[in-house]
Amino acid sequence: DPTHVTDLKKRLNEEGTEYATYRVAANDYSLIHSLEKNGFILVDGLITLETMLGADKIELPFVKVATEEDSKKVIDLSSKVFRGISRYYNDSVIPTEKADTIYQQWMRNSLTGKVADRVLIWKEKESILGFITVQKKGQIPLVGVTENARGKGVGKGLIKAALAQCKIWGLRKVRIETQMTNVVALRLYHSCGFKIIDTSLTFRWHASLA
Repeated sequence: DPTHVTDLKKRLNEEGTEYATYRVAANDYSLIHSLEKNGFILVDGLITLETMLGADKIELPFVKVATEEDSKKVIDLSSKVFRGISRYYNDSVIPTEKADTIYQQWMRNSLTGKVADRVLIWKEKESILGFITVQKKGQIPLVGVTENARGKGVGKGLIKAALAQCKIWGLRKVRIETQMTNVVALRLYHSCGFKIIDTSLTFRWHASLA
């Protein structure tokens, strides 16, 4: 609704909001046009995928639940693995340090149970090669693998472990999202049985550009 977007922009200005995002279905052309007309900039195309859970059991010796002892390393890793592939890092109005802070806080909130119910890590000796966060509602918000461990089965192992955890929780299906440009992630998710069910676009509004 174009009127809704105009009212939203007015409210953002009145409240002194500096940065806001709006996600819209990729085929909602009238709303997309209204967002662009009101100064919202397209920053991300998002693909939602879903898989039905089977009865497969899995044992991965390197995957474990993140503990308080692991927290510092996992938080530090979260601000490194998404550089170059995340919209926060690719958005010109967000400094790299700010994007780092976003992911670090996201991981802190995941580890404390605020935005995730389980954080699983791939740990070999003292090195953490990747992590995945899981919600009991059947959503996987974050998957991250260190650059030197990519292509070695770490990401796939973490996803399988997350699906096994969801099965323990009694879930029947799980969803995951990724950016349209992240072809590597899309291939990984397809190889784990995920199918595309929806696409959306994310628009960004920034006070300095409005």
